[in-house]
Amino acid sequence: MRSWWRRRSFKVRLTLWYALITALVLGVFALTAYETVEHRLEAEIDRQLRIDFDLVEAQLDTDAAGQIHWQVRGAHGDEGFARLSAWFEVWSEDGKLILRHWPVPDSAIQSSLPPPAGRTLRFYEVELEPDLHVRLMERPARVQETGVRMRMFRDESDMRRTLREIVEVFLLALPFAVAVASLGGYLMAQRSLRPVAAMVEQARKITMESLAARLPNPNPMDEFGRLATVFNATLQRLESSFVELKRFTADASHELRTPLTALRTVGEVALRRERDADALRNTIGSMLEEAQRLDELIASLLTLARLESDNAALARKRIDLGASVREVGDTMAVLAAEKDQSLEISAPDGIVIEADPVLLRQALLNIVHNAIRHSPRSTRIGLSAAREGNEVSIAISDQGPGIAPEHRARIFDRFYRIDRGRARAQGSHGLGLAIAKWSIERQGGRIEVASAQGGGSTFRILLS
Repeated sequence: MRSWWRRRSFKVRLTLWYALITALVLGVFALTAYETVEHRLEAEIDRQLRIDFDLVEAQLDTDAAGQIHWQVRGAHGDEGFARLSAWFEVWSEDGKLILRHWPVPDSAIQSSLPPPAGRTLRFYEVELEPDLHVRLMERPARVQETGVRMRMFRDESDMRRTLREIVEVFLLALPFAVAVASLGGYLMAQRSLRPVAAMVEQARKITMESLAARLPNPNPMDEFGRLATVFNATLQRLESSFVELKRFTADASHELRTPLTALRTVGEVALRRERDADALRNTIGSMLEEAQRLDELIASLLTLARLESDNAALARKRIDLGASVREVGDTMAVLAAEKDQSLEISAPDGIVIEADPVLLRQALLNIVHNAIRHSPRSTRIGLSAAREGNEVSIAISDQGPGIAPEHRARIFDRFYRIDRGRARAQGSHGLGLAIAKWSIERQGGRIEVASAQGGGSTFRILLS
């Protein structure tokens, strides 16, 4: 059954649910209406029985012998057997029948009832004959000074006929009402799901070449509109990812082609002419330099791929930020010394944070290396760490040429270089700052840049 249900369309399932709920609601309504009408009709019969009791009790009397008689006589001078509205019996307190007034003679009664039980007011129903249901009221009474028990009868035929007609009406109307409700539910579901059908039709047409297309969204405020908004936002991110992927592929291909071309050119030139050992040694050295540059580029690309992977879990641990900063400074001091640059470090102990030490070290190395590479000789590179409220700040400052405003928004893009010719000559791939940005953002931090044209730059890493 569950498998059959799942194979049905949402429109059909919605219609069936609508029909089922309608049937349940109508069924509950019919049951409630039936119970209400039945209760009111029974209450009306009970009221009539009380009236009959008062009338009959007032018309009972005893003769000189102490016998109880009913004072009402028929048209021929007897009690008569015409169908009267009031049927009753009078019983003595010891359970003996004293007087009976039924619409049929005693000889025609097919079943007799036991004496009244109890001394309290009581209402109940019995079936005197097939299809003859009556409602009874038993109640103690007094005739002169004699205590008796009276039993009043009322025919329920009219009430049961009314209830039967109500049931027949409901049974005839219920299927028709459910059918009409199902048709209305189907039409309403079809109309309500029309935006979904339009979105499905448009989504079928969207391919990798047409990611700029968007799903129709006539009403952004309803549920389907919000769904279309989410899908369109997803398509926007997907389109941006594809554009970024194409640009990354093109840039990576170009960057990989440059050292490969250099390797091939140097090798071909060396093979064309006879050279001595020193010339060959220089040629091999040049080829090794290009191979090393190629190896560094591939390592950077692999690092970026690992950082962008959702499966790359962070290895957070408590680390002393001051010790980590000083370790990076000691590592980069040799590189700064080659350009007669001074690396000034200000990182006090006691600044403990939760971070991935490998990613943090990689980000610091890349930013400090970038500052050393782009700063003139005999300048100062600053590296400091401090706590600022709920965050910690790591600042890397240089005395380089600064970064123009038009370049600041893109310096963290992959393969982006302000001066492509000079950066490539210095061995820059344009990936260092991109890797640093990813490393910090993966840990919930951010990087800020402050720079002025010709006045140096300051990169601030903020971690919470």
